[in-house]
Order: sequence, then structure tokens, then C-alpha cells
Amino acid sequence: MKELAYRVYPSNRESVESIKDVEGMKEVQIVLAFARDYDATGSTNGKFVPYFNPNFTPEWIREIKKISKSTVKFFLSIGGRNKKYPFYIPSDRDSWVKNAIDSLKDIVNNYGFDGIDVYYEHVTPGNETDFVKAIGEVISVLKLSNENVIARASLAISFPLMSLYEALYEENPALFHDRVFQIYTCTASPTVDELVRVSDRLRPTDPNSKIFLGYSVLPSDWKNVPRPIFFDWLLEMGIHSISEWTVTDHDPEN
Repeated sequence: MKELAYRVYPSNRESVESIKDVEGMKEVQIVLAFARDYDATGSTNGKFVPYFNPNFTPEWIREIKKISKSTVKFFLSIGGRNKKYPFYIPSDRDSWVKNAIDSLKDIVNNYGFDGIDVYYEHVTPGNETDFVKAIGEVISVLKLSNENVIARASLAISFPLMSLYEALYEENPALFHDRVFQIYTCTASPTVDELVRVSDRLRPTDPNSKIFLGYSVLPSDWKNVPRPIFFDWLLEMGIHSISEWTVTDHDPEN
């Protein structure tokens, strides 16, 4: 039997504390969303700030890791689902990359994150190449430098941006352990065969890597792929790990 893994984007502490010891789960991934390079006036040119629930404190993260029976990994998700916060580089890529590395390093070290999750649902037109290059550079430095800021990195794949995520992965196959197919971002209901072809293109060669099929608890996200269909697909595709989006109450503009 394959080892199961479970990933959750939690809304509050309760949604984590109820799943940290899920029966049969080899690993639980807890992803805090989001850190964004935006403030009240607009883009900060790569200077990321955490906007997740402030009750998710460094002390709480340490305690969850200490008391959990399963292996628990915490990820910081960068990006956003809202059109107000697309990937955007207002000036030159080098300055954005430097600001992103410095600010993310501070957040990761302060909270004790194990990895970074890349989850953008929108990219500013004209920034497509920068998305692939800049994200790859940032993750490479944070993961592969002598400081070993992060041990893991994942891609949370928004289907309308599939080609960009494919390009990002193809240029950096060694950087991203885990792939999450966020099924609820589909603009039209794909067939199982289409999903299998997508997962095959991004299937990891590392046996320790994981592929997750992602669904959302928000009814507004069920329009194209209702939950019963999602679970049918999970079985047909032979994917053994689930990702759940549950962010509902602390930041409606995520």
C-alpha cells in the first residue's frame, strides 16, 4: 500500500489541531497562506509580508510539530488567489529577486517553516517569463545555498496558468519535491484522461516526491468540479494524497 500524505491550507488553529494525527497518514503538510509582496499602497517589489492568520505563531508551530504523531511539515505559501495580488515585477527582476530572498528568509527563519509553496492564480500580462525565471532563482537560493533556508518546495498549480507552472518545473526539476493540482481552479470540468496527461507531464522522478490532488471546502469553488467528482477522479488517477483548501475566515481577500 502506498504511503498516504495529507496537505491542508488552514483557516484557523482548530482546523489544524483536528487533523495533525490523521490515522494512516505518513506525513501531514500544513501550508499557511499567504505571504504577499503587497501592502496597502500596492506592490512592494518582492518584499514579502505574511498575511495569514496571526494566531499561527512561531510558538504554536513548534508545539504542533512536538506533539503530533505524524510527521508534520509547515510550508509558507507565497502568492495569492485574488486578482488584486498577481505576480508582478514593477522594475527589474534582479531587485525583485534580492528583495524576495531577503524577506522570505526572515519569515522562514522567524516561524520555522520547512518549505515554501508557490501558489499564484494570476500573473500580470508581460510578466510570464519573469515568473518562471524569478521564482526559480528565489527557490534555488533558499533551498540550495549553504544556509539551507528551506528543505522543501512545492508548486500549487492553478490550471489557467498550467503552461507557466510546466515551464517553471521543467527549468527546475530538482527544486520542487511536491506538486499540487488545484482542481477547483479549472475553468471547465476536465476529463480524467486530461488530468492524467497533466499529472504525467509533471510527475516527479524522485520517489520521495508527492503528487496531491487539491480540492476546496468553499462552495463557490465547486462550480466546475463538484466534490463527488473530485473523489471519483482521485481513485481513477491513482493519486494517494489529498490537499484541502479551507481558508475562509481571516482574510477574505486571499
